[in-house]
Amino acid sequence: MTSISGLGQFRLVPGLLLAAIAMAGCATTQTNKPPVHISRGDARPDPKPTPTPQPTPTPIVDEGDDPDTPLIDEYDKTKYYVKPAYMADRDIKRVGVLLPFSHSSRAVREQASGILAAIEMALFDTGNTSILLIPKDTGGDPRKTIEVTEKVIDEGASIIIGPLFSENVRSTNAVAHREKVPVIAFSNDNSVAGEGTYLMSFQPEEEVAKIVEWTIAQGINRFAFIGPDTEYSRRIETALRLEVTPRAGIVVGSEFFSPTNTAPIDEVSRLTDLIKYQLQPNVTKVAVMIPDRGVRLLGVAPLLPYYGIDSYRLQYIGTSRWDDPTIWKEPSMNGGAFASISPDDLKVFNDSFRKAYGRNPTTLASLGYDAASLAMKIIEDGKIEEIEFLSTDGNLGANGLYRFRKDGTAERGLAILGITPNGLELKQNAPETFDPPIN
Repeated sequence: MTSISGLGQFRLVPGLLLAAIAMAGCATTQTNKPPVHISRGDARPDPKPTPTPQPTPTPIVDEGDDPDTPLIDEYDKTKYYVKPAYMADRDIKRVGVLLPFSHSSRAVREQASGILAAIEMALFDTGNTSILLIPKDTGGDPRKTIEVTEKVIDEGASIIIGPLFSENVRSTNAVAHREKVPVIAFSNDNSVAGEGTYLMSFQPEEEVAKIVEWTIAQGINRFAFIGPDTEYSRRIETALRLEVTPRAGIVVGSEFFSPTNTAPIDEVSRLTDLIKYQLQPNVTKVAVMIPDRGVRLLGVAPLLPYYGIDSYRLQYIGTSRWDDPTIWKEPSMNGGAFASISPDDLKVFNDSFRKAYGRNPTTLASLGYDAASLAMKIIEDGKIEEIEFLSTDGNLGANGLYRFRKDGTAERGLAILGITPNGLELKQNAPETFDPPIN
C-alpha cells in the first residue's frame, strides 16, 4: 500500500509559524523621518541681502510627449510585499491562504482552522524556510473575498490556496485570473474550476463512476436510486445514469423525497415495486444507490426489506458520506459498498496531525495539506506554469493518488470499501498509478 513519504518525519513548531503568520498579516512599511535640527549655540551668520525680484518667465509648452520618457514612475507592487525582518536575507516566495475564519457557523470556522493547521504542517514537512504564508479571512462573503484576494496579490502571493465555498471561489477567480495567479480551491462545484483554478476537493461524480464500475464487475447491471431532494443528490442521480448506460446497465427508477422526511414510506414503496419487477430469474441483484448519511440513511435502508425484498438480492451502494461509524452497525447496511480514499493513506496524515496538534483533524484538513504540498512544490521550481499542475503521473498526498484534469477538476485513485458489522472491509485497493489520460 502506498504511503505518504515524510509525513511522520517533520518537526513542528506551531508557535513559531503562527508568529510568522501574524507578522505577515500585520507588517507595514515604516517611513523614517529626518532628524530634528538642534541648535549648537553657534553665532548666527550675517543675513544675505534680499535679491531683486525678477519677472517670471513664460513657460514653454511641449507640443508632444517623448514616447521614451514616462510621465510618472511605473507602479511598483514589490514595495508593498510583506517581508518579515527575520526573512530579510531570503528569496521569499509567498502563498496566499483565503479561508472563512470569521464565518457565522462554528462548524465552518473549525474547518477553516483545521485547513490552516494542515497547511502549516505541510510547510514544516517540506522544510522550506523561504515560503511565507499570508492568511486572509474571507468571512464566507463574496464581496469581502474580492477585497482580500486583491490584497493578498498586492502583498506578493504567487499562488492562492482557497477559498472554501463556490461563490467565494468565483470572486477570487475574477481577480486571480486577471493577475495570472493560480488558485487551488476546496469547492466541489466543478463549474468554478478552470482558467487557472484547480479544485482539490472530492467530486461526487468520481465516486459514482468508481462504485458503478465495481458493481458491474460483480455481475450486477440493474440500478435504482433513492435520496433526498437536494443539489448533491441530484448530482449523484445524474452521474449514476451517465455512468450506468455506457456500461450496458439500466437505471430502473429514481425516487426523491423531502430532506426533512426521515421515513419516506411512499417513495420507498414505489421504488420497491419497480425493483421487484426487475428481480426475475436472470436478475439476481439490484444495486440501490442511497447518497445520504445519518438519520435519513438509517430511515431508508431498512424499508426496502420491510416491503418484501430479500436483503440478499439488494446491493446497497453509496458515496464517501458512508464513511461514518454510526451507520455501520445497522443490519440492513451490512454488505453495502462505497468508493472513497484508502483508509491506510489517510491514517498516516491523521496520526501525524494528532501528534502535532493534540486534536483530531477536521474532515477537510487533509485537502489543505495536499493543496499546500503541491503549491510549495510548484513554487520552489521558480516559474509557475499550467503544466506544473497537470502532471499525468499524478501526485501522492494525504488522500492518496490524484491529478488535475485540464478543466481544473481532480481525478483520484479511489478504493472500494465494504460495510461489515465490525467496521469497514477493503474490497478493492486504490490504484498506485494512473492510466494515460484520455484527451
